[in-house]
Amino acid sequence: MRVNYAIVFVNDMKRSLSFYRAVSALIRGSFLWIPVALSIATTACTTRTPASVEWRGQTFQEVPSVSELPAAVQSELGVSRPGLDGVADRNQPFNVTDVVDSNRPMRRFLTAGKSGDTWLVALEKGGRGYSVEVFLFSMRDGTLKQKWVLLDRPRTLSEIIQHLSQIETRM
Repeated sequence: MRVNYAIVFVNDMKRSLSFYRAVSALIRGSFLWIPVALSIATTACTTRTPASVEWRGQTFQEVPSVSELPAAVQSELGVSRPGLDGVADRNQPFNVTDVVDSNRPMRRFLTAGKSGDTWLVALEKGGRGYSVEVFLFSMRDGTLKQKWVLLDRPRTLSEIIQHLSQIETRM
């Protein structure tokens, strides 16, 4: 009888081992799709086409980074200034509230739009009262044409232009 138990035990071990291998292979195989799916999802989310928005008879093409603004606009906004007077790029840290870190700027690039020689630039401004400053530049003569201060929290070029359109219809 001892031999029979030993054979049963060995057979059970073999079945357990093959079951373990099968389950391990299944698990490894089923997890292989996760990095592939994440890669596809990330690529799909990050390679979007910049938005185009109509305003004042012009079509503005969205600009996603402060580094893509013309040098004259960057200079006028103080992009390269150090500390509090500078401008952080999109999604970079800045002083949102009046609790201030002197190494971080008080303003951050939100979005911009370009239409020919015309640039519309929106910056978040931190401090005691958060606001969004919107600047309209003409590169034909390199000057600031108009400035607005929005107290709402628009996030996109389209939302910025909606707010500006509402302001213009009230005037």
